Order: sequence, then structure tokens, then C-alpha cells
Amino acid sequence: MRAAAGRLRRVSAGPDAAYFVVDDLDWADDAGTGEIPAEMLEEARRRGGGGRKILATGEGGFHSTYSEMPPGYTMPAHRHDTDEIVVVLDGSCTFSAGSGADARVLGARDSVVLPAGRVHGFACGPDGLKLLTIAREPYATELVDD
Repeated sequence: MRAAAGRLRRVSAGPDAAYFVVDDLDWADDAGTGEIPAEMLEEARRRGGGGRKILATGEGGFHSTYSEMPPGYTMPAHRHDTDEIVVVLDGSCTFSAGSGADARVLGARDSVVLPAGRVHGFACGPDGLKLLTIAREPYATELVDD
């Protein structure tokens, strides 16, 4: 961080950094934990697979996951009990955070911020979808009837 007159100001690094190397992490046992509704898991399996890896679980006050979904997979309307940001890393999706009239195509490097309770869903594009989800607290997923 730069201080006045072009001098460099030294800042304490704080607590240890927490690194999450996706290739070194195991896929979450979502079927065994029940954290993801069974209907969502079955649809992904039927389309060729997918899954998520748990990254931060409170480190620095963050909770995050890395997810992969197959081409054509539709994430049904659902909501979470906390704010979240979703970042598309690879692939694409048509994302809706409302009635469907607001649907937007998101590709690599695009993101959306969703307030707690906001109903949303998406359909993966022809190359599938890889995304990063970040929240400030642990969250539950609740399916919502259309």
C-alpha cells in the first residue's frame, strides 16, 4: 500500500494464509451429507456427472465451493439463507435471478451477486459450467416450486 510522498507503507500480514488447491481436494460427498437436494444430484448424474469441492469453511470469514456441471444441466429454482457471489470460471449458463424475464447469459469471468433468499437458477451451456461460489457464512440450499 502506498503512503503519501511515494513511500511504501508496511502492513502486517495478519494470520496465516489458507490455500485451496482445487486439484488437491476431494469431491464432496453431497449424496452422503444431504447438503444438496437429491433431485439436483440425480439430474447432474443423469446428464453425465458433476460435483463440487469444498474450499473455505470459515477461513477469513468466507465459505466457498468450486463446482462443475455437465452440458445441458439445469439448476432448478432455489435459494440460500445467506448472500452469495457466483463467478463463472469456464463454460456458460443462462442465469435467472427472478421471474425468468431477467435471464442473462453468463460466460467465463462473469459474476452475479445474490442477496439471501433470492430465488435463482440456471441452465448450463453446451460446454458445461465451472463456477466458484463465495458466501460470508455457511449456507443451505432450498428448492423452490416454480
